[in-house]
Amino acid sequence: METTIRHQFDNFCRKILIGEASNYRKELARRSRHEITFSELSEAELERLYVMDEYSTDHYLFQVMGYDIKVKDALIGEALEALSEKKRNIILLSYFMDMSDEEIGELLHLVRTTIYRHRTSSLNQIKKYMEGKADDEKRSKT
Repeated sequence: METTIRHQFDNFCRKILIGEASNYRKELARRSRHEITFSELSEAELERLYVMDEYSTDHYLFQVMGYDIKVKDALIGEALEALSEKKRNIILLSYFMDMSDEEIGELLHLVRTTIYRHRTSSLNQIKKYMEGKADDEKRSKT
């Protein structure tokens, strides 16, 4: 009698396990019809799935003639802050707003050659500032 009950229980367990395995395979098949794995997505589709948070501490914000200009590179932001306001405005309008010297001159009520001189001297100041920072980093590493 005890062996009969044991055989019945074994048979019952096998049926349950076979049913669960079948259900599991059906669920996997259903998922594969409706879901796509990340490895199957194209690069463009992957880029749409996330958003990079931007914080005000991640960039420098400059205001020039009513325009807000964000500079994400910290070294360039620091170098721009080291310039006088007039020179900084000329650089920002020229390189970030793609304005010509003539257009900047009209906005700031200055002659085109003055804008050119301020822009070139500002670029030299920025270059010196950035080279100085690079030298400081090299010295601190040694």
